[in-house]
Amino acid sequence: MSKILYLDSVAGIAGDMFAAAFVDAGLVTAAELAAIPAQLGFDGVRVEIKSVTRSAIQATHLRVVAPGDSAAAPWGHSHDPANPAAAGHVHESTETHLIVDAPAHHHHTHYLDIDRRLAGAKIAPEVSTLARKIFRLLAEAEAAAHGTELAAVAFHEIGSIDSIVDVTLAACCIAKVLPGRCIASPIKPGRGFARMAHGTQPIPPPASAHLLQGLSITGTPAAITRENIELSTPTGIAILKALAPEFSRELPAGKVLQQGLGGGTMDLAGFPNVFRVVLIEAEASASAALPYESDRVMEICATIDDDTGEHLAWLAERLIAEGALDVALLPGTGKKGRPLTLLSVLASLSDWQRHADWLLKNSTTFGLRYREWDRLKLVRRFEGGTPGAPEFKVGLTTDGIELKRKREFEVQKPNLEWRPPAS
Repeated sequence: MSKILYLDSVAGIAGDMFAAAFVDAGLVTAAELAAIPAQLGFDGVRVEIKSVTRSAIQATHLRVVAPGDSAAAPWGHSHDPANPAAAGHVHESTETHLIVDAPAHHHHTHYLDIDRRLAGAKIAPEVSTLARKIFRLLAEAEAAAHGTELAAVAFHEIGSIDSIVDVTLAACCIAKVLPGRCIASPIKPGRGFARMAHGTQPIPPPASAHLLQGLSITGTPAAITRENIELSTPTGIAILKALAPEFSRELPAGKVLQQGLGGGTMDLAGFPNVFRVVLIEAEASASAALPYESDRVMEICATIDDDTGEHLAWLAERLIAEGALDVALLPGTGKKGRPLTLLSVLASLSDWQRHADWLLKNSTTFGLRYREWDRLKLVRRFEGGTPGAPEFKVGLTTDGIELKRKREFEVQKPNLEWRPPAS
């Protein structure tokens, strides 16, 4: 079965909401997550899980609680920058509490200390690897935001025990599900300003803004009326970025297996403050039984009737240099009988928006089309290429049967020098 994990930032994303949604969906158990603090060496820390209601929708809320720390709620979703006194105002009309004690030691806030703790923790290797990747992304974003070296990065809010545990819980959830594909809805950063350790910062704050580079974002829903609100925390954004998801505003086709909602701490007054996960069994592909590689790509097309051949050739060359999978220029006839060129660009699902943006900025077209395609491909292998021998591209099936081979003239150019015929 091919599993797709859809990660839906209904009201943004935070580390606690991410893990809570997996519990709500039944993809991990509360006991599995409750064991994580002890495995990290945090004595006395517990994971508190309860059922809450957010705008008439039942969800699961998760909170990491350290000894004597009543303010251990995850940073970002647990406060209102415009009104800190309203932090705990939530609707919890039906609550079922599950508090599992787990073994918190004094934690370090320097990135290298956190990385060493994760590397040496008694957690599964795949959980440790993903958690360290998430914290490295956070550290790189902090270093870029503050103009410092990675080794000198010291976290403030992100370095607290609950954030370290939240990241590890998220890594545990992903390792448990092991999806074949991750698809996410565009991220909602929020708007306005927030007070934090470095003073008042715009939303998204500098580290979050660096993390968002290369990711798809969208605006704050009109139903959320607060002027200053951080909907997605740096931790939540880093979790998504580490998974390198495809982005889509709608659920992919397939059979829904499980779904769950993780609730944030804030009451958004009529808008559900939740993060949703949906596990989907992908629709069986018609090509599944064929012995070829397969993937999905996006095709970007534009019809251009007012550009020169020189510039069109430059566009194609630059698109390839920028990472497009393929570019084709095809002749055609447009409106009023004008000759035109159809520019077709193939791009990966995770990168096509960058190419579309570049094309609109650098070509004469006023618009373009895009659509998703399934592809079948031969397995490719290269042979030869040694001095005196040409290189060949060999095409095979997935079970190793050679179907074709082609000489690579770009690598080993033939001798095209003219010579007079032999007498």
